[in-house]
Amino acid sequence: MTATTQQITTFCILGCILARPHRTTSPPEESDGRPWSPPTGIHRIRGGSRCHHPQHRRSPRSMARNTTLLLLLVLKLFMAVLLAAWACIWIIRPTQSWKRSWHVGEDRASATFVGDYGLTVVVYCLPVLAVATLGYISLHIAAKKDALRMRRPLMPAFTNPLIVSSPVGVLSAAELLAAALFIVFLSWTYYSNVSSDFKKMTPYQSLKLNRWQLKMMHMGVRIGSLSEACLLLLFLPILRGMAVFRILGVQYEASVRYHIWIGNTMILLSALHGISIMFIWATKNRLFKEASIYSIHICCSSLRFDLQFLLMIHAPQIIQWQATGRVNIAGAIALATGVIIWITSLPQVRRKQFQLFFSAHHLYIVFILFFLIHAGDRHFYLVFSGVLLFALDKILRIIQSRKQTFLVSASILPCRAVKLTLPKLPCMDYTPTSIIFIKVPGISKFQWHPFSITSSSNMDDSELSVLIKCHGQWTTDLYNMLNSMTDAGSDHPKSIPVAVEGPYGPATVEHLSRYRSLVLIAGGSGISPLMSILQDIASRNGGMERSPTKVHLIYAVKKVQDLSMLALISPLLLTHSAELGNLHLKLFVTEEDGPPFTAEKMLQDLSRVKTITMNKASPEGTAVPTPEGLLWKAAMTALSLLLFLASLIILTHLFVHQEKKSSKKKNPSWIGDLLLLCSFAIAASCCTVATVLSRWRKSVDDSPELSYKHHELAEMLPDKVQGALQKHEIYFGCRPNLGDMLAEIATGTGDSEVGVFVSGPTSMQKAVASFCTRHNKRLKTDERKLKCSFNVHFITFSL
Repeated sequence: MTATTQQITTFCILGCILARPHRTTSPPEESDGRPWSPPTGIHRIRGGSRCHHPQHRRSPRSMARNTTLLLLLVLKLFMAVLLAAWACIWIIRPTQSWKRSWHVGEDRASATFVGDYGLTVVVYCLPVLAVATLGYISLHIAAKKDALRMRRPLMPAFTNPLIVSSPVGVLSAAELLAAALFIVFLSWTYYSNVSSDFKKMTPYQSLKLNRWQLKMMHMGVRIGSLSEACLLLLFLPILRGMAVFRILGVQYEASVRYHIWIGNTMILLSALHGISIMFIWATKNRLFKEASIYSIHICCSSLRFDLQFLLMIHAPQIIQWQATGRVNIAGAIALATGVIIWITSLPQVRRKQFQLFFSAHHLYIVFILFFLIHAGDRHFYLVFSGVLLFALDKILRIIQSRKQTFLVSASILPCRAVKLTLPKLPCMDYTPTSIIFIKVPGISKFQWHPFSITSSSNMDDSELSVLIKCHGQWTTDLYNMLNSMTDAGSDHPKSIPVAVEGPYGPATVEHLSRYRSLVLIAGGSGISPLMSILQDIASRNGGMERSPTKVHLIYAVKKVQDLSMLALISPLLLTHSAELGNLHLKLFVTEEDGPPFTAEKMLQDLSRVKTITMNKASPEGTAVPTPEGLLWKAAMTALSLLLFLASLIILTHLFVHQEKKSSKKKNPSWIGDLLLLCSFAIAASCCTVATVLSRWRKSVDDSPELSYKHHELAEMLPDKVQGALQKHEIYFGCRPNLGDMLAEIATGTGDSEVGVFVSGPTSMQKAVASFCTRHNKRLKTDERKLKCSFNVHFITFSL
C-alpha cells in the first residue's frame, strides 16, 4: 500500500475505535478524580461518524448574539452616515452652489404644507436628533448584552495622551484632531463668507463708509455667524442623563471640559463680533447720534432673506428695537449676559464663590432668548437641536429629583470626610465610576454637587454610598451638620432629606473587562471612584468572560489620618482580597515622617469611624428615584422633534400665511420668534406629561418594599489585619515615583495591554501621562524588549 492508503486506513480504524461505545468498562478518570469526557470539539454518534460538539453549532444563544452584533453594526453605520451628511451640509453651506440649491429648495418647500421653515428644521435638526435617538438605542442594547462588553477599543492610540503639558491640560490624539478639524471648519466658513461678501459689496459711497470700514463691517458680521456653530455644540457635552458623548465612549465628567473650550471660543467670537460692529458705529459718530437709515443687504449663506444691519441715525443706534431684521439691542443684551456667565465661570471665581457661579449660569435662559430675538428664528433653527436635547435632559432631571429621599446612615471619618448611605431599589443598576448629584435642602435649596459612587450595585442591591471630603463651604456645612448629630448623643436621629440626580456613568463595564491587569492610581479624595471599581471586580469574582486578575492600587495622601478613607473598603482589602485576584497595595503619606506604619495604628484609625444610623420611620422614607431608561430617552427625543415640527407647521398656517396672502409687507420678526417658542413649549410640555404619567404608572404597578439593612464595617481581628498589612507597602515622607512603579509593572506583567485609571490632582495625571506616552513610543520602536502597552483613563471632574 502506498503511504496515502496507509494513512486513510489508519484514520478509519481510529475513527471506529473512538466511535465504539464502552459498554463493559467504566470510563477512565482524569488525574484529579473527575470523570473522563470526550474532547469538546468532537461528538460521538451512532455509526462511527463524527460531528462537531453542539456548543460549536449555531445555537439559539449564539444566533441571538450574532443578530445583536449585526443590529449594533447597522445602527452605528446609520449614525455615521447621518453625521457625515450633516457635517457635509455645514461644510458646503457657505458656498455659492449650496446657496443656489437652498434657494430652490426653499421655494419648493414654501409651496407645500411643510414650508421653508420646516425644511430648515429637517435639514439641520433632524440628523443630530436622529443620531441621539439611535445612540440611546445602541447603548441600551450594549448594556443588556454582557457578551458585547468584550469589544476591544478601536485604535487606542487615539485615546491615549499625546500632549502632556498644555494650557488646557492633557490632550489625546482624538481631542487634538477634533479641535484641529473644528478650527479648520471655522476658518473655511469665515473665509468663504467674507470672500463672497467682498465680491458683492455695496458701493461704499452711498453708505458714507470708507472701504476699510465697510470691509470691517462685513468681517465683524461674519465673525458673529461663527458663534452659531459654537452654540450648536455648546450644550451637548453637559448633557447628563441624555449624554450623547457616551456614544463615543466619553463620560459626562470628562466631556465637561469640552463645554468649557467651546464656551470660551463662543464668547471670544461674540465679543469680536460686537466690538467690531460698535467700533464702526463709533468711528462714524453714529453710535448714539441721529441720522438717516441705511441698510446693508447681504444674502445669507443658507437662508432666503436679507440680513439688515441698520445704521440708524433717526434713533439711537444701539438701543433701537427693529420691527424686522436684526434686533441690535437684543444682541447687546445676549453678549453682556454671556460675558457675565464667562467671568463667573473662571476658576478663580468658581472655586471661591460657587454659589455665584451656580446662580449666574442660570442666565443661559436669558442668553438663549435674546440670541433668538437678535438672530431670528431661521438662524435659531440651526442650533435648535442642542437646545432641545438640553431642555429634555433638564426636564428629566427635574422630574427625577423632585421626590426626595433620605439618609440611611452616615459615617464620619477622622480626615474630615463623611460617607453617606442612601436607599435604592434593586432595579437601579449602575457601573463603576458613576456619579450622582446631591442636594441637601437643609444646607442649600439650590446647590447641586456631584460625587462619585463608592459602592457597587452588584454587591449591594438596596443601598448606594458616596464619600464626601471637606473642600468648600457646602461640604463643610454638611460635615458640621452630621458631626453635631453625634455630639447630641441620639441613637437614631431624624433622617436628613436629600434630593438625588443620577446615577450617570458608562453604559457598560467594557472599560474594565477588556484588561487582565489594572493599575489604579489615586490621590486624596480621588480614591472614591476607584472604590467602586474594586468592589465591582470583587462582586463579579470571575463572572465576566474576561475580568481583571491583577490589580495594583497606588494611593497617596498628605496625612496619616487621610488613610481612614480606606476604612470604607477595608473589609474588602483585608478579608476578601482573594476575590480581587492578585492585589498589590502601595500607600504613600507625603507630608509626615514617622516610624513604620503598624497594624495596631491602622486598627485604631478604623475604630475611630463614627457611624450614625438614621431613624427609619422618617416621613421621607423613599428610595433614590430611578432615572429614565435609554429607550424612554430615545422615544422622548423622537417625539419632541415630531411635536415641535407639527406644532410649528400648524401655528404658522394659522397665524402667518393668511397675512402673507393679503399683504406684501413682511411680518414682524417677533411673530416667528413667538411661534417658535410656542411650538417648543408644546413639545416640552407633552414630553413632561408623558414622563410624569409613566413614572406614576410604574410607582403604582411596582411598589416594592424597601429592605433597610445597614452594612456595618466588618470586624477585623488584629492578627488578620497584621497578616494582611504585611503583604502591602507603606511609605512615609515621600511621593510615589509613578514612572519607576509603572516601569516595574510593565516588565513584570505578561499582558499585552494594561489599563491605567488615574483619579487625582493635575500633577499626578501629568506624571502618569508623561510616562505612558514615552513608554508607548518606545514600544513601537523596540517591540522585542517591551511587551505591554498602557491605556490611560483619567477620572476627573472639572466643576
